[in-house]
Amino acid sequence: MTSAPLTLESVLARRAAVWGLGAEGVAFVELAAARGVEPVLVDDAPEAGAARLAEALGGGRAVLSPGAVDWSTVDVIVRAPGVGRYREELVAAEAAGVTVTTAMALWLEDHADGPVLAVTGTKGKSTTAALAAAILEADGRRVQLIGNIGVPVLETYGRPRPDAYVVEISSYQAADVTRSPGVVVLTSLAPDHLDWHGGVEAYYRDKLRLVEAGPPGRLAVSAGNDEALARTADRPDRLLFGPVGRVQVGGDGWLTVDGVRLVDTSRLQVPGRHNVWNLCGAVAGILLLTGSPPSADAAGEAVDGFAGLASRCHVLGTRADITYVDDALASNPFASATSVESFAGRPLTVIVGGADRGVDPGPLRDALAAHRPAVAVVVLPPDPERLASALAAVSSVVRSAEGLDGAVAEAREVTPPGGVILFSPGAPTPEGGGGYTARSRQFAAAAGFDGG
Repeated sequence: MTSAPLTLESVLARRAAVWGLGAEGVAFVELAAARGVEPVLVDDAPEAGAARLAEALGGGRAVLSPGAVDWSTVDVIVRAPGVGRYREELVAAEAAGVTVTTAMALWLEDHADGPVLAVTGTKGKSTTAALAAAILEADGRRVQLIGNIGVPVLETYGRPRPDAYVVEISSYQAADVTRSPGVVVLTSLAPDHLDWHGGVEAYYRDKLRLVEAGPPGRLAVSAGNDEALARTADRPDRLLFGPVGRVQVGGDGWLTVDGVRLVDTSRLQVPGRHNVWNLCGAVAGILLLTGSPPSADAAGEAVDGFAGLASRCHVLGTRADITYVDDALASNPFASATSVESFAGRPLTVIVGGADRGVDPGPLRDALAAHRPAVAVVVLPPDPERLASALAAVSSVVRSAEGLDGAVAEAREVTPPGGVILFSPGAPTPEGGGGYTARSRQFAAAAGFDGG
């Protein structure tokens, strides 16, 4: 590792390789090309990577597979978020003196003095970031919403600085961070992506690197998540939000800041207590960033205009008196459990399943057991056995299906009028499944919606 933190310009002055040519990798190559720099280009699917580059930049550029690269010829590797931090090629290159970094790590160094509100957490980060950006904009501030939410941070270079950057940061992006942002909102912590990180402790370590890289910034933590509270207990200056704290929601449903009413959370169109707490997190982040809470008018306008994000406990609509909810991004039992709790008191059928990465299904099992009326479950391949066995103990109706079309058909058979069919897999999308967005489209189509 180098002794001095890397910035974009310092990387472009070195012999650099870019590994992973998705949106973020292509954005890096574009910035490099504009400065007359041609990094070594690497992708696990070289032909597809070359095609994406050609579409964005034109011309033919040679893209190598990882095994074809002589890593001794580079000084620094800029890896895409999806490239596993602990892959043997990266470990070997780092042992040989090559620095490994990400676009996010470079961006945070370059914006160390900037108005940055960073949001991270196992679940809730996209909704929290989107709400924070919407409230700031409604309050008359110029905002750029970037990061894991789908807009590469590298696209901000060369643009005028806004009044606030709201940045969603995943554990994949946080693993190489060398500087903590000025403000971090931590929405939740629960086991996830264990195969990528190599275990739950490594996952928490990589996720919290955003907070612990230093120097210490201002931190807001959800008081509704025990793991987040425990893992930040050494930060007595943290601001708590959610069920208790400076930003909280009382029994009357009003969000208050230091006891002063700000907005009635019953106006929030997205279901679930967790989304109420996400709203609290957005307000807490703004409070830490600006030094004061947003105006009540801005909070109300943003809440009224926020219809939720696709694939995140998103209500598609109602067909034949059954409500269909797309929660395809729920890639672990903790996330699915939270969504199940959002429909308390309603007949519910949950479609679950995906790649079995060894995560304990306990949170989902407990949520299903507590739900009234009893929940029906439909389990998807390719690894249904362990999940079906665990959930059979708490549901008298557990069916299996070969795909989402069949799962929706099975769910319709067992869901009474007025009920909900919730697609919340509680597991990652299987290899070759096209990602959660593809599964969202498949669920929407099977349910009779266009998926748009």
